[in-house]
Amino acid sequence: MSTETIRLPRPTKIELIRLRRRLALTRRIHRILRDRLTFLMQEFYIVLRKTYEVRRRLNALLSEIYSSYSNAAAIYGLEVLNEGARSIPGKISVIAGTRNVMGVVAPSIEVVEVPSHTSALPLEVSDIQLKRREFIEGVVALAEYEKELVLLGAEIRRVKRVVMMLEKVLIPRLLNTIRYLLVKFDEMEREERVRSMKIKALLLQRGGIG
Repeated sequence: MSTETIRLPRPTKIELIRLRRRLALTRRIHRILRDRLTFLMQEFYIVLRKTYEVRRRLNALLSEIYSSYSNAAAIYGLEVLNEGARSIPGKISVIAGTRNVMGVVAPSIEVVEVPSHTSALPLEVSDIQLKRREFIEGVVALAEYEKELVLLGAEIRRVKRVVMMLEKVLIPRLLNTIRYLLVKFDEMEREERVRSMKIKALLLQRGGIG
């Protein structure tokens, strides 16, 4: 926690009023950012669970596909399978955009079209082609979630730095400066009372002599 004070042109009560208003505003911003940090962390863990689940399903799907592919490759050879794969017509079509997640611009990708399998492929790999769309949608979803995690993580670090700066630096400095001014004004008031008492005593003394 900072023990420094804010430099002022001169210690006046107007500056004290300004500092108190600034402290109130800073504390309000600190609360808002702290709440935002909490919501961002919650969203981060939600997306993290989605990422884990998609990756788990994708790994299970890949395990099934690799098993079928290995069996077909052992029967027909890689050249036959590769030639059949190249004969699949069309291209994969996706729509890419963005969406707002707690103020973070995250990617949004939707698979529109996946070419269907062709009769040129062996029957042993027909089940692989049936899982083609599921696999592609899984890869796209995984990429989308992982990018969202990166963006959310960067925003969490940024907001956390600001929250810590307000909490550990700016707010303590404002409080220290306000306390310094209050002590300064108390000293000035005491000095003024002592001065007034001395002047009054001096005037009374002179009046008594006269």
